[in-house]
Amino acid sequence: MRRVLTTLGVAALICSVSVVPTVAANVAILMPGSSGLVPGDFLVRNQSRIEAAGIRTILTTSPSAAAEAIAAEAAQGRKAVLVGMSKGSVDIAQALASGAKPAGAIFVSGIHKQVMATLGSPDRLPATLVVHHSRDICRFTLPSDAAEFVSWSRGKARATWINTSGEPSDNPCNARGAHGFFRQDGPAISAIIGFIRSR
Repeated sequence: MRRVLTTLGVAALICSVSVVPTVAANVAILMPGSSGLVPGDFLVRNQSRIEAAGIRTILTTSPSAAAEAIAAEAAQGRKAVLVGMSKGSVDIAQALASGAKPAGAIFVSGIHKQVMATLGSPDRLPATLVVHHSRDICRFTLPSDAAEFVSWSRGKARATWINTSGEPSDNPCNARGAHGFFRQDGPAISAIIGFIRSR
């Protein structure tokens, strides 16, 4: 009788474990560009595509809120990756400078000169992906600055260069031209998702 009860107890334990919901393996903290949380921003317009890949997202324009979110996720045993578009890359740098410790960082069309100035050295950089269009002509996010940043990172950053084509925008720094991948976001989003999953 005791053996039967023990067997039933083990079976009940197995059943109870099997119904526990799976904790998300990855979290992306998305930091949009200078226009903020607007539909046309690269990260805002692709939030659903990132979530469709099984990655939970948090949208914020605040470096301190991003740092708090990273700490909160870590306390729950979850890894968070920071993803910043244009000015959002500087917000990431500010979060890192404040001591935030994400599992990784992604700079999309980043303002890399300001990122380097904010950090001072690459010591606080986690593993980092640079996603940049090779024909970005925004004066704040030139491809040469992205290449310089990768060299400056001492091996912590690698670049994925995007070469989609489209009509020039009337503003080279907005979300419609090469700076925003001509709204042909597939290759850039694939690179972002792949990096997050690797962390």
